[in-house]
Amino acid sequence: MTAALRLSPADSIGVPIFEAGNAMYVPEMDADYNISAFLLYENVDHYDVVRYLPDSYRDRLFRVGDPAPIIFWHKQAPYIIEGDAERARLKAMFGVDALTHPLLRDLGEMLDDARSGKVKAQQEEWFAQEIEASYNDVFLEEPSRTRYWVSRYRVALENARKLTQPPHPIDVRLRRASSRWLELYATKAEFPMLTSILGEASQGIYSLKQITDIMFAYMAHRVGAVSSVEITRWLEDDTVRSLFGRGLYDMYLLDGWPHVPFEYIKPDFLGLLKERLTQGWERETWKVARLVSVLILGSKEAPREIDDLAMVYMRDVLRDYERALYHAQNNFGRNPTYNDELPVEVAKTIVERHEQATDLSCIMHGDDRMRGRVQLNRFGLDEEQAQMYRDYIANFRT
Repeated sequence: MTAALRLSPADSIGVPIFEAGNAMYVPEMDADYNISAFLLYENVDHYDVVRYLPDSYRDRLFRVGDPAPIIFWHKQAPYIIEGDAERARLKAMFGVDALTHPLLRDLGEMLDDARSGKVKAQQEEWFAQEIEASYNDVFLEEPSRTRYWVSRYRVALENARKLTQPPHPIDVRLRRASSRWLELYATKAEFPMLTSILGEASQGIYSLKQITDIMFAYMAHRVGAVSSVEITRWLEDDTVRSLFGRGLYDMYLLDGWPHVPFEYIKPDFLGLLKERLTQGWERETWKVARLVSVLILGSKEAPREIDDLAMVYMRDVLRDYERALYHAQNNFGRNPTYNDELPVEVAKTIVERHEQATDLSCIMHGDDRMRGRVQLNRFGLDEEQAQMYRDYIANFRT
């Protein structure tokens, strides 16, 4: 520190000057009055540059992170107090003047505000207002269910997180805007739009529990009518896999229906799964029911009422499967797939019934569901044997 800018001939606070070669620098301070950077300064306004400093600070070296030297003049004499000081330091230096002199009183309040966090809070609020003004379509206007609005929200969030860390006043504004979007559009929105709005817990807008509750409500609302493609997209999502491994039904039993910013359907999960089982019988495929079971039951064993209904269909499927196997082995040898005379329709029946039985077993048993295949010899099913028939069909020559 080599000099200071004196902004007024009256008693006042000045600006310390640091010099390197022919260049002058002034310190930038953070909310605690520590030096955060040195900024190149050109005295275009021709303020007085004075070199009469307190002896203990003349040519003193300061670094980024050090408490900033705050220079001021009291009764025309220069003094310096460092940015990490308390108001009591002024009282020790100036006695009763620290309480009565306007400059010293103001300086004491500045130090109090820094120590109490008031300066930091004010700076954060100003920054939040600045971001709000930059993204007024996100913060000041009604949200819309468009990819553009969601992308603007994401940019605002990501920029806020580059420059601030939660908790911060901007978080309140981001949460308010996103909650309004959820209130209006959550149950109608595509899944990627919802996850873009929620972000990650580490971003500080929504906690992990809030993200879990909102995603639970979204999937509960839509699971009754959504396509298998959409359910597959959910189940492939890393967040869904990590948060909903127990299944929606078990989470509902333990935690009840979550409170979220939007209205949503509260379905009968088991009734819905039974409907999908019945539809599977009508359509001769339980693949959709199996997907729904992964979402609703997770890794848990199916409740008795689901198991009983699935078993009704399983008996018929296994009967056809065993008949087809018997026909193949009884008429075309112990290894029917080695015999080119095995009718391809018989092989297709074996494969189709095996896949139907696999789907039903996965609905019934949590370990099958998570593994994606039936435990060896459960219901007499053999995946390797089924694969031999698949290969036979693929290589069959008419």
